[in-house]
Amino acid sequence: MKDNRIELADVVRRFKDDYVAQFGHLIMPSQRKALADIAACMTAEMGGHQYQCRDCDHQFWVYHGCRNRACPACHGRQMRDWLQARQAELLPCDYYHIVA
Repeated sequence: MKDNRIELADVVRRFKDDYVAQFGHLIMPSQRKALADIAACMTAEMGGHQYQCRDCDHQFWVYHGCRNRACPACHGRQMRDWLQARQAELLPCDYYHIVA
């Protein structure tokens, strides 16, 4: 059951076509694929498995994720874990990273 949270996939599904129409000439193929993958993630377009409750015989679908690395539904936990690991590496003082 989905709650009332708005997810990135909802925003992409709603605005992707308008965005691509206006900025499509600037979008790289990998970005276009990420938008398409995120829009299709966890929908019938990705396929899935049908399950049936043993108690009430209710049938329901569980759809596959897109597995795109930019998708927060598929890789949100990995992204959070990676960010926490990088934050743990930060020095406990103000500093700048300069690359020459």
